Amino acid sequence: MTTSVSDAPASAEPKRGRLGLVLIGVLAAVTAGGFGILAAHTGQTPGIVPQTITYDVRDDTTVEISYSVAKPKGDEVHCKIDAYDVNFVVLAEKAVTVPAGTSGATRSDTLRTPRRATGARVKECRKV
Repeated sequence: MTTSVSDAPASAEPKRGRLGLVLIGVLAAVTAGGFGILAAHTGQTPGIVPQTITYDVRDDTTVEISYSVAKPKGDEVHCKIDAYDVNFVVLAEKAVTVPAGTSGATRSDTLRTPRRATGARVKECRKV
């Protein structure tokens, strides 16, 4: 004589549990992506893109920097350029203005430093 064990009916609970986990996972991924985008743009003004093109440490007291700033045509923008040493201590700093009426500018400036610099950059561009 053989006995058969009947299969228990499949419960709906595991499907609901998996669906909940999937929804939580998707929500966590979207939230993490949003925080990533916010973190990447912290401290920046939308539509303004400063870029250091080159810098040339001419001697122990002079650095020449070439840079560009892209911006909306109607905005006046103030930026800072600086030269720094091996420990990223700012040796010289200069404020520059890109006037309204242009969609950007490419410039070169010379910074005088008290000692030899190791680099230069354009930074902190803000709409006026």
